[in-house]
Amino acid sequence: MIVLVRCDDRLIHGQCMTVITKVNNIDNIIVVDDFTATNAILKRVFRTAVPSNMHANVYTVKESAPVIEKAMADNSKTLVLMKNPKVYVQLLDEVQNLPKHLNVGPMSSRKGTKPVNPAINIMPDEAEAIKTAVSRGAHVYFQQVPEQRLIEWDEVKHLF
Repeated sequence: MIVLVRCDDRLIHGQCMTVITKVNNIDNIIVVDDFTATNAILKRVFRTAVPSNMHANVYTVKESAPVIEKAMADNSKTLVLMKNPKVYVQLLDEVQNLPKHLNVGPMSSRKGTKPVNPAINIMPDEAEAIKTAVSRGAHVYFQQVPEQRLIEWDEVKHLF
C-alpha cells in the first residue's frame, strides 16, 4: 500500500530516513527521478542509503508506473518519493488510481522561488504543477516533518 507520496528535492537523506520513514512505518521506498534512475552511481547510492530492514529502488517515471501499481496492491507500506510536483502530475497520467494526496516537503531556495516556509520554496512551474494536481482532485499540502504545522495549498496559492 502507498502510505505517502512526497516531494523532497533531496530525495533519500537523513531526515527522510530518521523521521519520515519511522513515523509512517515504511517498508519500501520508490524513488521516481529520471536523472537519478539513469545514473548508475547515483542509483546505487540511493538504494544503499536505506536501513537493511527497508527496500528502495530508483525508477524513471515510465518505469515506475507498474512498480507503483504493484505497491498499491500489496500490504507493504510504501513511500513514493520524487524531487518535485511536476513528477507527481506525470504520475497521475501514468498510474491509474494513484493516491490523490501529495506532501510537499523540503524544496531548496533557488533563483525564482517563492517560500511557503523557510524550508519549502516553490518555482513558478512547480506551482503550476500543483495547480494541475489540485484541479485533478489531489490534496496538496506542505510539511517538512510531521511535527510541524501542515500548510494547505489554499493557504499559500495566492503567492503563486
